[in-house]
Amino acid sequence: MNAVAVMYVNAHLEELQAEARQKRLAASLAPKRSLRARIAAASASLKRALVADEIGPDLPHLTHWPYRV
Repeated sequence: MNAVAVMYVNAHLEELQAEARQKRLAASLAPKRSLRARIAAASASLKRALVADEIGPDLPHLTHWPYRV
């Protein structure tokens, strides 16, 4: 491989690594949801799943299925 091509590839890889480093730093500094908020969201989603009978199931009705129960 040409030495100039190796230099270009290395420079490009360094740019990509620097960009990834900046993104990781920005993600680590971003405000995170508290444990209480995550637990509340999980319990709300579980309640919605358990009360799905009022709305109706998300599965199709198998009216013409030969092995229905």
